[in-house]
Amino acid sequence: METILVIDDDVEMRDVLFDLLSLDGYEVLLAADGSSGIERYRNSLPELVITDLKMPNVNGIEVLEELKNEFPDTPIMVITGVSDMTMIEEAIEHAANRILKKPFEVDELLTAIDELLGHESPTPGDRAEHHQSHIG
Repeated sequence: METILVIDDDVEMRDVLFDLLSLDGYEVLLAADGSSGIERYRNSLPELVITDLKMPNVNGIEVLEELKNEFPDTPIMVITGVSDMTMIEEAIEHAANRILKKPFEVDELLTAIDELLGHESPTPGDRAEHHQSHIG
């Protein structure tokens, strides 16, 4: 079972992603901020990281910078509600493998995860029906 680390200061977003990714067969680790996310990564070495950009103390850019320096092959997806192009450009400069703007479609997220982990994506409609019946 592959492991995904979700780093987001928004508890609702963490909970939704936990439920969604668990239903899709992943082991999901959660962190409420960048510093605990970096520590959690070092202790668990998950296959993928999903991080928010805008968080207190250690933000998503700093998470990207730190993890990409130590673990350059780890795929990192940034999810953000930030419309500040400067932060998004910084994320790209720090080697974010994928950026999704909130709100995003479930299929968009799961397809991006499949691509980053080297999986073949199931048919989007099949997956959406499965998840809609389980999540809000």
